[in-house]
Amino acid sequence: MFFKYYTLTKKLLFDFLIIDIYKFYRKKSNKMNHPISVILSSTFHDPQFKLKSLLKSALPLIKDLFSKLIICCTPTTGDKVSNFLTHEGFKVVTGPSMRQIDNYKKVVKVALNYIESPQTEKIFYIDFDRLIHWINTYPDEITKTLKGNIDVDYLHIGRTSRAFNTHPITQRETEVIMNELGSKALGLLKTIDIISVCFLFTKELGQKIIKIKNYTTTGFYCTWPVIFWKLATKKRYVEVEGHEWETPDRFKIEIAKHGYKKWLKQYQTSTEWKKRVQFLHDSILELSQIVDFQFHLKEKNNSN
Repeated sequence: MFFKYYTLTKKLLFDFLIIDIYKFYRKKSNKMNHPISVILSSTFHDPQFKLKSLLKSALPLIKDLFSKLIICCTPTTGDKVSNFLTHEGFKVVTGPSMRQIDNYKKVVKVALNYIESPQTEKIFYIDFDRLIHWINTYPDEITKTLKGNIDVDYLHIGRTSRAFNTHPITQRETEVIMNELGSKALGLLKTIDIISVCFLFTKELGQKIIKIKNYTTTGFYCTWPVIFWKLATKKRYVEVEGHEWETPDRFKIEIAKHGYKKWLKQYQTSTEWKKRVQFLHDSILELSQIVDFQFHLKEKNNSN
């Protein structure tokens, strides 16, 4: 009798082992057969459709890199743009206002609704004009960046020093402060490009970020990356050359007519400084809502 039960128990254990091995390899096979795909989630403001020709040249790689194309156009970006994008396979929605936070949240919500398999789909957010510029100038870099970092829950893509320094001084001098504050809030040993507004994330992270209460129009540029980074289990930071200043792409005629230096002056006026300082204010205000500031008094050591 003992031998009979021993044999039966041994057989059951063997069967369970075979089942576990089968499940393991089936799960592994499914991952191999169903690679991670990336959904594009982007916002676009181009009322005069000045980027049409550059967009056309970028479309083949856009369609190759992304499984689904979701874009939110600002209310002043008209039907001409929306119809073109729809014809090219984009899911186009119109933003509820000109407030950046409203349009970002809307396009992320739409992208979340288009996820069918959270295990095999992730969302990539980037401003559409920056995406167009990146693809037209550094196509190999964006391909390598996306395909080589698909394994993380959160990928934050910043600007190299060279790319950052192509931006006007009004942006550089204010954004560096946001980057320093955001990096300190994360406890990082060195400053990273927090304010680049370009990231890859999972459905779980996306669902959490759109529930966050925002108090300003643009402060989320700084706080979303901080929140993403804190919540993500596996995260990574990379820097790219393709995130150089993309705005000149829209004004090639004006630049050719007046010269780059003269054209650039409009981004160095007191009005522009005021705009950028407001961005900085918004970021600090939003950051103060999620970070506990503590008072540390360090006395000078006079023993030496």
